[in-house]
Amino acid sequence: MPKPSNPSGGFSRPTGGFSGGFKPGATRNSPLPRSEATTRQITHEMIAKRAYEIYLSGQGGSQDENWTRAERELRGW
Repeated sequence: MPKPSNPSGGFSRPTGGFSGGFKPGATRNSPLPRSEATTRQITHEMIAKRAYEIYLSGQGGSQDENWTRAERELRGW
């Protein structure tokens, strides 16, 4: 069987730049904007209910920790 003439063992790499609209070095330093349709109002009652659910699960901590966790989960922080 003849040896491939190319040093990569017969496989060639694609050449050229990036595709798909990505530009090397381009970064986004801000969060994606939210539309009004995706923004929801988080109420005190919603946080209280989730904190209570965390308490009932047995996986929570103190009241303050459960509240903070519930708020973080609901707000997506």
